[in-house]
Amino acid sequence: MYVCLCHGLTERDVRGAIDQGCRSVASVYKHLADKPQCGKCVGDVRCMIRAACNTNHNASHAVPLGAVAQAEA
Repeated sequence: MYVCLCHGLTERDVRGAIDQGCRSVASVYKHLADKPQCGKCVGDVRCMIRAACNTNHNASHAVPLGAVAQAEA
């Protein structure tokens, strides 16, 4: 799906930039060598960044399988 029609950026493009460590709309566009033009995509890119950060945050706090059983022993 297209996220930015002005530059033809897709979800895959934006997710790739986020996967490479971009954590702001500006850094995503800098990574993709573009600048927001009309600004309609900014909210969507921001939501994608937040979703990725929330997913990474939850995964980093996951308890390894078997850790509770080992701690109780």
